[in-house]
Amino acid sequence: MRNQTRRVAIVLISILAQLLTLNAASAQWTNHYSKLADFGHHVYLEQHELPILAHGPTDPAPAPDGIHLAFAARGWIWNLNLDTKTAVRLTNSSGIDSRPRWSPDGKMLAFVRDEGKNTAIIVKELATGLETRIDTEAIELDPEFSADGKWLYYSSGNSGSINLRRRNLATGVDEQLTALPQVERNSRTLADGESLMYLHGSGPHRVLRIKNFKSGTDSIALAQTLTYHFTADAHPDQRLIVFSAPIDNDYHLWTMDLDDPHVKHRLTDGAPFALTPAFSADGNQVYFVELDKNRQFRLMQINTYGGAPQQVMISNWDLGEPSGSLNVKVTDAIGKPITARVSIVREDGYPVAFHEDATYIDPQSGRHYFYLEGNSQFALPVGNYRVTAVRGPMTPIVESSVIVKKDEVSEASLTLAPIWDAGAAGYVSADHHVHLNGDGHHRATHEDALRAMAGEDLDLLAPMSWNRWERRIDASILGKETVKDGRIVVQSQEVRSHFHGHVSLLGTDKPYAPWFWGPNNPKLGDPDRSNGEVLDYADQTGAFTTYVHPISDDSDPFDQLDNGPIPIELISDAVLAERIGLEMVCAWTSPLGNSQVWYRLLNIGRPVAAMSGTDMWVDFHRTMAVGTGRNYVRLSGTEITSEAVLEAAMAGKGFVTTGPALLFQVGEDARPGDVISSGRHEWQATLAGTNDIDVVELVVNGVVVDKLTGIKAGETRTYKGQVNLPKGGWIAIRAYASEPREDSWPSMHARPFAHSSPVWIEAVGSTDPNSRKAAAADLIRAIDAAERIAKAAYGDTEMNRMMSRFEEARNRLREMMK
Repeated sequence: MRNQTRRVAIVLISILAQLLTLNAASAQWTNHYSKLADFGHHVYLEQHELPILAHGPTDPAPAPDGIHLAFAARGWIWNLNLDTKTAVRLTNSSGIDSRPRWSPDGKMLAFVRDEGKNTAIIVKELATGLETRIDTEAIELDPEFSADGKWLYYSSGNSGSINLRRRNLATGVDEQLTALPQVERNSRTLADGESLMYLHGSGPHRVLRIKNFKSGTDSIALAQTLTYHFTADAHPDQRLIVFSAPIDNDYHLWTMDLDDPHVKHRLTDGAPFALTPAFSADGNQVYFVELDKNRQFRLMQINTYGGAPQQVMISNWDLGEPSGSLNVKVTDAIGKPITARVSIVREDGYPVAFHEDATYIDPQSGRHYFYLEGNSQFALPVGNYRVTAVRGPMTPIVESSVIVKKDEVSEASLTLAPIWDAGAAGYVSADHHVHLNGDGHHRATHEDALRAMAGEDLDLLAPMSWNRWERRIDASILGKETVKDGRIVVQSQEVRSHFHGHVSLLGTDKPYAPWFWGPNNPKLGDPDRSNGEVLDYADQTGAFTTYVHPISDDSDPFDQLDNGPIPIELISDAVLAERIGLEMVCAWTSPLGNSQVWYRLLNIGRPVAAMSGTDMWVDFHRTMAVGTGRNYVRLSGTEITSEAVLEAAMAGKGFVTTGPALLFQVGEDARPGDVISSGRHEWQATLAGTNDIDVVELVVNGVVVDKLTGIKAGETRTYKGQVNLPKGGWIAIRAYASEPREDSWPSMHARPFAHSSPVWIEAVGSTDPNSRKAAAADLIRAIDAAERIAKAAYGDTEMNRMMSRFEEARNRLREMMK
């Protein structure tokens, strides 16, 4: 009994530590929608559970009459006549309408309306156009009518989790049906009229459950792991379901008899990306959507019992109001067409979806955007529109207001010019940590990444292949390098050891295995593992390891070590490794908190490289732009190759930033990564940014020695001064906004921030004795706390590899304190 109690306590401590990390991570990112009480990183909720804005059709819903099919496209609900191939627009709100479902008599449609900070359920009477709204301050999703049409099932976050509810449409009586944690949605009425199938997602687990109102049972019908497009529909007459589920990067359609769940029938072949299946009224067809080569959704159908899928053509789109055309052109300062990040919004707030590529949402500001290559023409309802264009963090926002007139072509020409030219200054920009695919709606390739890079004026991108347990997402292209117009995409790996700390492997073409482990993951072998093994592998293969997204909170993590703010093995690995990186800037973490760890490691003489990464997903529809966290490195006179950029980053030859440019020099020509003698020296720095920056600080051995005046958005300022350097250690400069911001466009980070890599005093890795002793003492405390947390999480499981590294690192630090 005592051992059982201890195991329960250990599990609770482990879960608490994980939740603390996830919740703290959200502090660097403003969630626009009502926060759930039991959901950690809100970006995953918004990306995987909330509706998508797409130009092409999504969310097919066949009507009971067998003639019509409702779907979402361009933010509106449409009704397609399957005989005439004409789609009639049914809604015209400023929000995004999606996920329609029919009443059994075909007289009403219920759907989700996403208004940017809230979602609601709308029930629309088709004959009168009357709309009834079901809404709270929380998220509402996924309506479904009961078989008799008396009830409307839907999901709501009003309880703190997204749970199922039902409303009596006649009386308005509303009640909660379920109380499972995190997310319950995508409900579907079964043919017996007594049961409801729904999706339950909690952590890595995604399952389909059947709730029987007559028997009172609620049981799992089908289980998957980390399959975010795991959606299903129920046959109108049989106990048959169709669902979308993955094999690695692909999503296939499957059918399953609920009375014989051990056998499943795969409908699709090849490498499809088949999503949101729905049975026809007679059950003989399954409608679904998939992507074309331009990452636009198209409507498809396939026989319920298999065969070749066919596209459902739409020959006429009936807007129901006058329309015109808008031609948008984007050029640089000399009139050359360029690729840019563009947003088009109607005056009532309605966002325009792109017809040539994916449409994204910036989860930080709530803006919709896409990447336009030179020029494009949009067919739009008449009205007033605002066109916004930027190109990376160094280009100020340019806007144009345009009136679209009936049957006319309106023009919007926007000229973009950066306030600082990295190439002319001898710098190359890199984002060392993104992901190509991660179960987003827009399956991505290197070519898709290159388009985004051109729109953000980014030179090098390192997408990381990663593992979703049994799936190997992008594993087959590890090490692949694609070069176009001087831009480079090179595929790397992220080892997701979770509890131990995620680490990246840059410059490798052979994956490290296992891809994941830790006390909160399935135990699929010997659990005695350590991130130190990844570092050894990197040394053996010539790769480079970085601890990614390390510190979530702005405060000094050394003031709260027992809360686990620092990845468990980061400190010991940084003390022991010959070369290692720390991701100083990332979309989800605090550059101020990261700095506190970095400074202490520099102070013990470890030349830890300041790295950058956005940690976004090119296939997501709610994501920051590539290069939101970027590293500018000096490569003057050197050919731009992935190897050269990585070597320069490892040597600290530049600065990391979420927006501003920050150039630094000490003495006659010592710049970041170089060495300067001790004593008194002149120094100078140049700061340029498209956001207000109110804090500029000169830092020596982790101590601010000079505070300077900041800049206003669009300004460039040069600073000069003198500093008396000690006999050992380092000097650097940093600049940032003192308060986080909801909208930092053209950047997408909550805090505009830049930090130079250090200029070393006398020698790389030199130290100041007092600073070294203080830092070593703090790092020992951090390792002690990591050991306590690890022992609580693993309990009786012996973790000899990790524990021996803890002790080895402590011994080295103790020597530094003598």
